[in-house]
Amino acid sequence: MPERLRDTHEQIGHARIRAVVDDFYDRIQRHPTLAEPFRRVTDWPEHKARLTHFWWLSLGGERYRDDEFRVGPAHMSLGITDALVDDWLALFRAVLDDHLPGELAEAWFARAEHMGRSIRMLAQFSPDTLVPNARRA
Repeated sequence: MPERLRDTHEQIGHARIRAVVDDFYDRIQRHPTLAEPFRRVTDWPEHKARLTHFWWLSLGGERYRDDEFRVGPAHMSLGITDALVDDWLALFRAVLDDHLPGELAEAWFARAEHMGRSIRMLAQFSPDTLVPNARRA
């Protein structure tokens, strides 16, 4: 990770990370395409707290909760498409631009784009097609 990005969490600050996450997930719930996959969330305050911690860690912060993050299993069962990832990234970009100055928004968005690429790759696989260490007769 480039030196200037190692302290992104400190430059942004926990309060602004929480504000971005709160705003983003408030908008998700009203979004024409993204609201549906997120309907399974039943405790929005806890979801936002978990994701605030996730982004804090992703931006270089130290763990302060015992959450375990498994991005693959959480997203594979949702039927994620490239179009949904595009919508997610566009909305995330808009929220970042509303809350942060350019360089900090860019640094955070770079992490979001990386996550988007990972989710796109995971979406190409079905659990039925993954048979680890299977021997073929």
